[in-house]
Amino acid sequence: MSRTVRAVYHGHYNVRDQRGHWTKPKTARGQLCHHSCCNGTRVHPEHLPVKIKRGYLRTLTEPQIERELDAYINFSETHEQGMYQIMAEIDRREQWEKQRAHRKQVAVQRRRARDSEYTDEQYRLWLRAESATNGYMLSKAGKDRGINERTLFTGPEWRVNRYASEELKEFFLTNPRLSRASWFAQSQQQRPDEGEDHERAA
Repeated sequence: MSRTVRAVYHGHYNVRDQRGHWTKPKTARGQLCHHSCCNGTRVHPEHLPVKIKRGYLRTLTEPQIERELDAYINFSETHEQGMYQIMAEIDRREQWEKQRAHRKQVAVQRRRARDSEYTDEQYRLWLRAESATNGYMLSKAGKDRGINERTLFTGPEWRVNRYASEELKEFFLTNPRLSRASWFAQSQQQRPDEGEDHERAA
C-alpha cells in the first residue's frame, strides 16, 4: 500500500496510536477515548493521531498536507502537537525552497561572472596578438573567405592552421589559446574557496 495514504492506515487508533502506546480493548473504535487528548469525554476524532510520524508527513504532497492542517486546526486544543508538527513541516519545505532558489541564483550569477571574465580574457589576448602581429592575423585563404580573426582565438585547431597568418600561429606558440572549458577549470583552481562554499551551501 502506498505510503501517501492517510495516517489512519498506518495503524487504527483503537489498536495503537502514533505515540506508541497500546489502547485498551474497551476503548475500541466508537467508544470513549480515555487518553489525555479526550479525557474520556468523547470518541477520538477519526483519522487524527495525537502525534504524527515525521516520515509520514514528508511523504505528503502540498494539497495533502494542507488538508491535514485544516483537519488539525479544528481540534487545535486537544491536538496541538499534531498541528504544530504539520506547521513545522510546511515551514521546513518553505525554507528548503528558499535555499534552493538562493543556490540557483548564486550559481547563475557566478556563471555569468565567469562568462564575462572569459570574454574579457579573450579580448585581452586578441589585443596582444594584434600588437604582436601588427594586425596581420589572417592568411590569404582567411582573407578570401572573409574570416573574422577573433573566431580563431576559439574553436577547432584546423581553422587556425588554415586561416591564421604565420605571425598569428607564431603568437599562439607562446600564448596558447584557451577553450572555455579549460579556462573555467583553470579559474576554478585559482578559486578553491568557491567550491568549498558551494559544498557547504548544498
